[in-house]
Amino acid sequence: MKRLLVSVGLLSALALAGVVGGCETKVGTISSVPGIKDLEAGGLYVVYNHGCTKGCDQVEKGDLIQSVDGKPTKTEAEFTAANVIDGNPHKLEIIAKGGTTKSVEITASPKTDMPPLENVPPFWVADAAKLNQAPEWARRRMFGHASPMAMLVSTDGGIFDGRQLYGKKRLMVYWDRGDRLEQASAVAFLQVLQKAQADLKAKDIDIMFIQLQFPTGRQVAMNDSDLRKFQDQWTVEEGGQKLPQLPMYRFPNKTEFNDARQLGMENAYTVFENLGQSPTIVLLDDHGTVRWHSEGLQQPGAGADVTDPAQYTIIEAVKYSLEKL
Repeated sequence: MKRLLVSVGLLSALALAGVVGGCETKVGTISSVPGIKDLEAGGLYVVYNHGCTKGCDQVEKGDLIQSVDGKPTKTEAEFTAANVIDGNPHKLEIIAKGGTTKSVEITASPKTDMPPLENVPPFWVADAAKLNQAPEWARRRMFGHASPMAMLVSTDGGIFDGRQLYGKKRLMVYWDRGDRLEQASAVAFLQVLQKAQADLKAKDIDIMFIQLQFPTGRQVAMNDSDLRKFQDQWTVEEGGQKLPQLPMYRFPNKTEFNDARQLGMENAYTVFENLGQSPTIVLLDDHGTVRWHSEGLQQPGAGADVTDPAQYTIIEAVKYSLEKL
């Protein structure tokens, strides 16, 4: 962890001014996302229901699938192996919300209306035990959802959407620059991620550093040139040389935006409508499930190695990514 700590001029200046040092953003759980008790029974958490020929209307988001055709089903790989999309009836044993149990028989075929994704099952599911490893403060609105609808523009060229994020682990930071604290937090996040970039890459985890104007933002979003200047200005130096820069993204401007390119793995569920406070961290596993969604800065607990809220928040996300994603 010590290797990830950085000295941030802007952040230090704000701390001396009393703006950062005593800050605490309370980001408790939201009732619509799974808490620790909701996932304790284990099995496969139903992230999203796409529907099917028969029986899927009896399955709800938040249900915990325990078995398929009598075989225990605890992981996404086991669910895929059960091949419930072969057009034949399959019996699911489920623990529903509140601990009640139910048996559901479904008949499903692959969905073909979600390109570029193929052989889409009736449900997106996630290993409940893995999902339950996130701290309570990292369970905001997108937690436990599939990759939301988004349209992201790379400063190096290219457009990405929420479906293209499937198949690769991601550490995503959405940030705004509406006030001095948000600006300072963005710098701290940038520099910690630059130091962690090699370790994350070794674990096959992609960083996406995404700038936009939040719904409550007070400054217009930055363009590609501004973003490059921002990163050039604040890039960390080690041994007299600058560390490699982060992959930078932004939301499209009015000219670039195309509603048809704003895609995700859940219908009509967008990133933008779920952004509350900058900086927002979203961790995606390789099945496209949001395993972490935090907002703002988390105050370090007693005995934490890091006392600065901005560094503590992003370092905790990096640690989770390396150890549990």
